[in-house]
Amino acid sequence: MNGAALAELLRDPSEIARRCREDDGVREIAVVSLIAITVGSLAFGGVLGSFRAETQILWSGIKLPLAMLGTLALCVPALHGVACALGRPRPMRATATLVLAATARAALVLLAASPVLWLAIDSGLGYHASALLAAIVYGLSGLAALGIVLRGLGAGPGWLTTAVAFVAIFLAVGGQVAWNFRPFLGRPSQSSIPFVRAPEGSFADALVTSAQSAAGIYRHSDLSDSDVDDDAWDTERSRATDPYGRRAP
Repeated sequence: MNGAALAELLRDPSEIARRCREDDGVREIAVVSLIAITVGSLAFGGVLGSFRAETQILWSGIKLPLAMLGTLALCVPALHGVACALGRPRPMRATATLVLAATARAALVLLAASPVLWLAIDSGLGYHASALLAAIVYGLSGLAALGIVLRGLGAGPGWLTTAVAFVAIFLAVGGQVAWNFRPFLGRPSQSSIPFVRAPEGSFADALVTSAQSAAGIYRHSDLSDSDVDDDAWDTERSRATDPYGRRAP
């Protein structure tokens, strides 16, 4: 991995954005970005899977990179088309590299946050709270990516409209693709965890439900046996820790 490009991703997003915008060394940026995306998302996915351990660590470590790369495959052509339609045409490879670099920065944030999430899970954080914390971290990584995208678009007519369109497409596609690859944590009430679950609602629905469940608020119409079992499992899990947050043997 090129150290200079990696350092720019970490510390100088403005320079990375400029190089993408001016088509300057985009091949190098693309290669470094792909490696960063793979490593960062694999680590974060593995930490998510540690909630259930066993094969879930491997499965989540595989699925999160697939989800991020799948989002890129779907979004790049759409973003390129939107930019052209709004009067901001640029070479396809420049758009692709800009999106790759932004996603790589997000993946590096996920990598940095992985130890914090692992510590929270290992200290006995419940299922719903773990899912909500993971979603918050994922959202923060998106903000880091947004900085590169906004700088890479450059000033000029249609800048704000293009930026809003980019964000809307990425949020909708990225969230739903990740949702389609669930589970990443794995419900504690299930005796075995499937590689992917059957279609059920949407990412937005799940985020609202998890936030309510983490706060102890339940809608009876949405409450299933598995939700009850998961909350009971969280209670037992908290009882199995000592006052310092360590799990009992």
